[in-house]
Amino acid sequence: MQKLELVGRTLKRANPKTIQDKVLVGYQGWFTCAGDGEPVDPGHHGWLHWFNAPIPSGGRPNIDLWPDVSEYSPSELYPAPGLKTADGEQAFLFSSRHPKTVRRHFHWMALHGVDGAFLQRFAGQCDMEAGNQGIRRIRDEVGDRVKEAAEAEGRVFAIMYDVSGVSPDKIQRILEQDWIHLLRDQCLLDSPNYLHEKGRPVVALWGFGFNNRNHTPDLVRAIATFFRFSTPGGVYLVAGVPGHWRTSASDADRNPEFVRVWTECFDALSPWTVGRYGNEEQADDWGERLVKADAEYLKKLEEDGGRKVDYMPVILPGGSGYNLSQGKWGWNAIKRNEGRFLWKQIYNARRAGVRTIYGAMWDEYDEGTAFMPVVSSASQLPVHPSYKFLALDADGHDLPSDWYMRILGFTAEAFHGERRVLETFPIKELQDYWATRPHYEELDNEGEQKKRTEEAGHAFRAWEVAEGGHGAIDDAPPPPYTVEEIHQQQELGQQEEVKAAQAPLGQSSGGAFDPWSRFSQDPGPAPAIPARHSSPTASPSATSYSSTLPGRSQSARPPTVDRSSYPGPSLRSQYHPEKDEIVMAPPVGPPRRRSSSHLRPATSVSVSSLADDFSRQSISTASPWLPTQTTYSPSLVVGMPLPSSPPVEVGIGPGGWHPHSHSPRPSTSGGTHSPPWHHAQAPGPDSFYNPSHVPAHLTQTIRPGALPPSPPTGSQDGMAFPGVTHYPESGLGWTGGQGSGTQGPYRPDQGNYPSQPSHVPSSRRPVGRSPR
Repeated sequence: MQKLELVGRTLKRANPKTIQDKVLVGYQGWFTCAGDGEPVDPGHHGWLHWFNAPIPSGGRPNIDLWPDVSEYSPSELYPAPGLKTADGEQAFLFSSRHPKTVRRHFHWMALHGVDGAFLQRFAGQCDMEAGNQGIRRIRDEVGDRVKEAAEAEGRVFAIMYDVSGVSPDKIQRILEQDWIHLLRDQCLLDSPNYLHEKGRPVVALWGFGFNNRNHTPDLVRAIATFFRFSTPGGVYLVAGVPGHWRTSASDADRNPEFVRVWTECFDALSPWTVGRYGNEEQADDWGERLVKADAEYLKKLEEDGGRKVDYMPVILPGGSGYNLSQGKWGWNAIKRNEGRFLWKQIYNARRAGVRTIYGAMWDEYDEGTAFMPVVSSASQLPVHPSYKFLALDADGHDLPSDWYMRILGFTAEAFHGERRVLETFPIKELQDYWATRPHYEELDNEGEQKKRTEEAGHAFRAWEVAEGGHGAIDDAPPPPYTVEEIHQQQELGQQEEVKAAQAPLGQSSGGAFDPWSRFSQDPGPAPAIPARHSSPTASPSATSYSSTLPGRSQSARPPTVDRSSYPGPSLRSQYHPEKDEIVMAPPVGPPRRRSSSHLRPATSVSVSSLADDFSRQSISTASPWLPTQTTYSPSLVVGMPLPSSPPVEVGIGPGGWHPHSHSPRPSTSGGTHSPPWHHAQAPGPDSFYNPSHVPAHLTQTIRPGALPPSPPTGSQDGMAFPGVTHYPESGLGWTGGQGSGTQGPYRPDQGNYPSQPSHVPSSRRPVGRSPR
């Protein structure tokens, strides 16, 4: 299987609010190994389902298919006792109790788009009165791992009870006690990934109504009523029914009252099909006689005023339970045939209008129905003189180990509305599967940016509270909000104006008085201007100003905020005039009056020269002229009046320059720093650039005829704009069994294997789900 790097991206998540349009699988989660934790009973050897006991101790394997464990980490693998490959390499197996392993299994679901799993819970193992505390503890443990994995991988999960092998007089008591245990003690329904339908949690009851199980319709009604009224909000009940539930024949109980039970007490039906057909032709016949007929029957029932009952057929990739049944069932009895057997079932179900399908099973290596990875070649199998094992090339096809997960993933895309299921087997698409997969969720850049901004704000507020409400930050303070602060700032501005007026003007090279010389020199730091907004980013000129305002603590900086995905430095609150060129373009409009004969500046000037042009105008005078046309590009193009033009307003209104919506230079519609004060906002198409705060030394009257200086090249050029910032089940068998099949204490190393019923079309296939 292809290994994929998923860092920084999210696989498409399954919707836990509905069971519709989903591909779900059964998850047994029943494999344990020696050394993976506390065993089921004191002194137990630790192996469940892989072996009835270790082979060197006289045990035997329970599986035919051998899992491909090449992707598991070393910490997840346990040596299989008595089994080595032909090369003498030790064979290893996984444990369903390992958190990393269960997470891996659900990650495979996510990679292939499989929506989630029904976790099998065996009623016979939950009978505390029979002394099954050890096995129920393990099942609870696996349930916790499944919940964690589903939440981590964005999959859904739900409980499916298997009542196989439990005496009818005990079933109701066991289910009622265990469901309360899952609700109150295990808190499974508290998980946000537990599957729901119309607000009700989904619960499946498998194994009622099969022939010779001695269940009664009244018993099933009573159990269904308990689940509905004991669960807050009710439940969406799925019945795992016999394949011939509608006709009360073959594998179904002969009591026709069960048909009313299924359609009156349950919300969905899932007929069991494992062992009911064994090749493509038989699968076709089953699809026509049962799947299609069942779907039409339920549809007509609803149209005639009955309850709406959903239909969820079962599909399987193949089957082999030779070692499990000790030779009673055929070796590779249901051949996979490169996936064509599975595809025929999928096509028939989709053609019948089915919206939800159930794959049996994700991890069922015992009966050979697993979708999870199987070794590709017989050369990878362990060898033993008494036992043989199965690889994917048993049918003569060279397939990758994840082949059947690919088919299920392809199916999921169809059920999600992304493609159609055609009758032709899509072998080419499956071979090229990873060229266009996995599927990720579309990135919501705007939403992610908003989320990160909110997180930054929360972090700052938490820090400010920790500082006792006197949060300190090495940045320019926010604009004044009180009358006292406004007056204080006005006084500071007046002092700056007085200092600027008293400063001696420079002399020209010829000794004559030159008022422009001061602009060709380094003017030093710009006057402190209130920041557009407070920010965790430090501002080099903020400290002195913030110290003049009362209540501003100068303690430590706030906590660091992860800004790795934030805009780069070019979009932050620092403007670098040496990196951005401002070009003055002639305005478009009616001809302007010539006011004097001094020279026009060049079409491209520095920031200081642009400031000189500003100083030759009356900034406060409103413009009587039509608006200029401007453009904005990496070289900033600003529509500016010519030096000989009449005074013109630069700012908001029809004559103001405003950037494109993608401009990195935000501003507010009220000007850069014009009271009343406003927090900075993100740039938008209606924002305008308005350097309304211009230092007093730039608005002094300059004698007419003075020539502008040569553009300075110093690092202080940008200071001409000091205020602008830029910014189954049990009876054991491969028919899908899951239950213990035992009465009294659970004994995983014991089991009786049912003989095959005569009504099955093929003598190789048993009917019921067998216990483990």
